[in-house]
Amino acid sequence: MSTSPEIHSYLIELAKKLDLAVHGQRGSIIEEAQEFLGWPPQTIYRRLKQQCGWKCERKTRSDKGKTSVSRDALIVLGAASRESVRDNGKQTLFTTTARGMLEQNGHEFGVSNSQLNRLLRSRKLNVKAQMQVNPVQALRALHPNHVHEVDPSLCLIYYMKNKQYIMREREFYKNKLENYAKIKYKVWRYTLYDRASGHFVPWYVESAGENQHVLFQFLMFAWSKQDSRLFHGVPKIIYWDKGSANTSSAIKNLLDHLEVTYLEHEAGNARAKGGVENANNIIETQFESRLRFEPVEDIAQLNKAATAWAEAYNANRIPGQDTRLNRRGLAEPISRHDLWQLIRADELRLLPSIEVCQALMTSKEQERTVRNDMTIGFKHPQSDQSLAYSLKGLDGVTVKDKVYVRALVYGDCAIQIQAPRYDGEMLIYRVEPERNYDRFGQLLDAAVIGEEYKSQPETIIEQASKEMDELAYPGQTPEEVKKSRAKQAVPFSGLNAHGYFNDIEHPTYLPKQGTEIDTPEHLKTPVSMLSATAAMLRISGAIGRSLSVDENKWLASRYKDGLPEDSIQSVIQLFTQPVAAVQDTGTTGLRAI
Repeated sequence: MSTSPEIHSYLIELAKKLDLAVHGQRGSIIEEAQEFLGWPPQTIYRRLKQQCGWKCERKTRSDKGKTSVSRDALIVLGAASRESVRDNGKQTLFTTTARGMLEQNGHEFGVSNSQLNRLLRSRKLNVKAQMQVNPVQALRALHPNHVHEVDPSLCLIYYMKNKQYIMREREFYKNKLENYAKIKYKVWRYTLYDRASGHFVPWYVESAGENQHVLFQFLMFAWSKQDSRLFHGVPKIIYWDKGSANTSSAIKNLLDHLEVTYLEHEAGNARAKGGVENANNIIETQFESRLRFEPVEDIAQLNKAATAWAEAYNANRIPGQDTRLNRRGLAEPISRHDLWQLIRADELRLLPSIEVCQALMTSKEQERTVRNDMTIGFKHPQSDQSLAYSLKGLDGVTVKDKVYVRALVYGDCAIQIQAPRYDGEMLIYRVEPERNYDRFGQLLDAAVIGEEYKSQPETIIEQASKEMDELAYPGQTPEEVKKSRAKQAVPFSGLNAHGYFNDIEHPTYLPKQGTEIDTPEHLKTPVSMLSATAAMLRISGAIGRSLSVDENKWLASRYKDGLPEDSIQSVIQLFTQPVAAVQDTGTTGLRAI
């Protein structure tokens, strides 16, 4: 159904207004829209969802949790009390003292100390709440390779002239940073941890610091199939910190093509990815501790040794050591290898070649315009020709819209569609191409001419057009509407489109005195003149009453030289209007009421 640009713009503004509305205001906003558009509420909500991507969510009551004490005052009170806590945890400033001190500095509270303490507790601004460690939320993954945690760490190992060294605390501490600076290329340990199985992958690299090139090398190593390792595959989600390499546009572009969602935890909140933190501790204490007794000469040997150890650890094959994973939810301890092998075929997504991944890092999304049949064309890298993708039924996508397209690695030449929502956010969809064609290149699900008729699913534009037809020609079928238009039948059963102009009340104005244009004497038309008395009689007869004394005076003064015959009707019209009585002061004139 067709929606005009004006109505579409109105819906966008309506969605923004509903987002900003406080509790209890949405109903009146929808009522105004209903009166303006002439649509029922359910139609308005459906259009907002389909054309703008807006969804109705219940708003929190605006006055919830309000108190006469300002939030700023409570925060200052809580901060003052917290700043009084000693290193040993003892609080030295309490509400009574803090309140008296702050009131002398312009802060107002207006409630009792016990109420202030209740407000501080309810808002977690009291010292006891602030000293509590933030609770840990239990997290889980759905299957192996669902969530991978990644973390880079600086190692104590470094290499100089093909010799291994280990940083010792007496040589590398805060007063001897110059020794640390002498090591140009430091050894970084990158660790991947699979949340579901507990399997982890270590990898070492010499680098001056973290960067996206090193991160790309690690991901290729961890996700690709290695001859000496069981674990491989691309996850659905990757969880890491806010490192600069992790947030680089190239790495994010690669992950978008691989359909990997990247999540970042807050800086300093290492507990959020406690699995990989624990894996780092295992690697440091149970593998790197061995290097003191059996050094390796370079990074290549280090990675070879680390891979051999990690494979044995994950498989519980280290002699004299039980490395099985022991979780409360498991009936008995189990090796990480055994848990990872529970992965299904549809959950194991194989990594493309490194060359393909390098190309995906630099490829950009492309813009396409939605055609009249709700399709777009796009040449997928895995296809030899341009393919057609149907966007029918996607909320927020209509004909002539601009959408952004990115090729995806997995699926049948699948692509990702991004459509701008009413508030600037992007609606994201995954679409695969049309494949059901006969040998002549025609859609197999199309209607056969002369045998059947299949109507296309109604688009947003068609739905809007149908609703407008029902309003313009009530009770008529689509075919009857076409016939009515062909016969130029009056829509809406007729509207008062111009007749109301006759009912408009205009203000009454006194005639303006003008100046006649002088014309040659031989062209002037003789005008008969009426004397003041004759004019008075004519006017009295026309208005059905005698003129008052003041009206006579005004008429005699205004037309003392006589009244032109052709002006008598305008003067009669003047005396017909309601007039105010002339003052007894002798002032002559008429004033319209």
